[in-house]
Amino acid sequence: MMMAAILFALALLGFQQLVMFLKGSQYLSWLLAIIVQSLVVYIFALAHQLRIGIWLTFISGLMLVIIFFVVRLKQRQLHQIKLHLFDVWFMIFGILISLTLLKSPLIHYDNFTHWATMVKYLTFVGELPDAQQNLVTFTDYPPATAMFLTYLATIVGYHEGSLLVGQFVIIGAGLYALFGVLRDQRRALITAGLVFMLTLINIFNIAIRFNNLLVDCLIAILAIAGISAVYIHQNQRGWQIVSTSLIVNFLLLTKSSAMYFAILILIYFAIANLAKIKNKAPKWREGIKTTAVIILTTVGSFMGWILWRMHVANVFTKVSKHALNLQAYQSQVDHESANTQRLIVQKFMSYMTNMDTLFFRGILLVNIALLLTWLVIRVGLHKRSYSLIMLAITDLVTAIYVIGVLRMYVVSMPYAEAINLAGIDRYLSTIVIFSILLSGVIILNDIDRASFQPIVAQRNSASFANLQTKQVYQESTFFLLIFSSVLMLSEINGINFLNQKINDALPIKMQQMVPNQNTFNHKRILLVDAKTQDVNNAYANYVGRYYLFSDHVDGREAFDVSSKQFQSIIQGYQYVVVPRYHQTFSKLTSKTYHEHVRTGIYKVTNNGIKPLSTAKYLAEMNQ
Repeated sequence: MMMAAILFALALLGFQQLVMFLKGSQYLSWLLAIIVQSLVVYIFALAHQLRIGIWLTFISGLMLVIIFFVVRLKQRQLHQIKLHLFDVWFMIFGILISLTLLKSPLIHYDNFTHWATMVKYLTFVGELPDAQQNLVTFTDYPPATAMFLTYLATIVGYHEGSLLVGQFVIIGAGLYALFGVLRDQRRALITAGLVFMLTLINIFNIAIRFNNLLVDCLIAILAIAGISAVYIHQNQRGWQIVSTSLIVNFLLLTKSSAMYFAILILIYFAIANLAKIKNKAPKWREGIKTTAVIILTTVGSFMGWILWRMHVANVFTKVSKHALNLQAYQSQVDHESANTQRLIVQKFMSYMTNMDTLFFRGILLVNIALLLTWLVIRVGLHKRSYSLIMLAITDLVTAIYVIGVLRMYVVSMPYAEAINLAGIDRYLSTIVIFSILLSGVIILNDIDRASFQPIVAQRNSASFANLQTKQVYQESTFFLLIFSSVLMLSEINGINFLNQKINDALPIKMQQMVPNQNTFNHKRILLVDAKTQDVNNAYANYVGRYYLFSDHVDGREAFDVSSKQFQSIIQGYQYVVVPRYHQTFSKLTSKTYHEHVRTGIYKVTNNGIKPLSTAKYLAEMNQ
């Protein structure tokens, strides 16, 4: 596995070097390399050639890294690799978190409802889900991250820890792009400030953390990376078009709800390009050219999403869970009473005005930070500051997003979930993370412009007002890096603590019982779970279907039935899986079949049930 991981990293490096060779930004190069590989695999998947696409992409990456290694060797450029302070920090903590994630299990509910199940299906079935299977039920969800993780799992080997590392690599590549927006990456204080702001997202990502495959945090990071791409390549129109289109494509293929952020990126792209017209003549010709560029980029940005919509429409006749469907939305609105909608709105507004929520504190922090920055720089130092403008933009963007979330609860979410505001911490964490990162970069650039030597080209080690300010600069850099490191170590410790706490969780028990069930099947399996809640909220069903890799797994806890009824229930299945001791089930099997059952896998026969070893069970599944 280690050698395969090294080869995978080299293939990724090959595509990253291709971006650099073509004069793309080094800060965007890693993310663009990931996106290019993912989109290539995606196109092959749509053409029913997923595995061919994976291996062609992998081999192409290895060939590229060999070519660029030889070229650099001939040009004697291998020694020219430069590392900044934030590069070293990124590598150290990237490795530490990766090692932590590598030994972390999947626990969160939605890993099994879709995100991990989708990757497992793609990896071992080798094609996109079709209408004949009932394992991947969120068939409307686009598969961008799943494509990259399937690519990783195919090369490195399927392992939950490696999937988590793969997701973290995408997140890290997106965060690294932000350093390209800074005016001067050599300024240790400014880069340390950005590092600190990046670690702040751990606090507001606490609802899901990094030890799962959910994309709520990733959407915000990709959105910021898209805005960064427009800014970084403002003087390279070709790369601006390409990088924006690629990131927006990937963003839209990550989750349909990312449409809002895709539109924000394209609006900023349009504004940035239209602003250049006034400096060029003739304006009418430049206006036509710029309009064509905006239209071309917008259309190109939606191509991956359009292909996915066409695929879903052609393959699936039924509406998927959480699908974009206006008729379904209208039907729900028609059937909900005004009182029902009012209750949901009241519950939502109560949450929004609760000062104890992370959302409220996060947005308050952003507003205070931007306002203080403007007051100090504009009012106190009488220098230019964009922080007040950004405060207005951030609040407007947040308000529109919040209205969209409320609309989702009222229009598209079942009442039982909507009235409890299911998942609201996750949904709102996206806009909080987005706002923190966006405002953070603006604040740091404002501070940089207000420094003693604002002209970057004229800076050197002596560009300080006096020795005292230089000492403050050095000490502030040190403390920011210390605080950032503490926050990252806290996140690592938090994940480790959770890993130690969940020894009795259903996914852990299932993984121990059937660790290598990779053959998709349609066996009828009864999963006996002693925890009522896991069954009532369908967690047992989804976990069972993921680990047993069957689309006919039923979780059950209630067995207050007669022996005859119990026998009828059992005979409806081919296998019974008992991951945790269930007292009532054990007594009934003893009474009905004279079989002593605690935990294990059992095969249903005409006369009862018989125990199976894991090896025997896997052998039968592979037949």
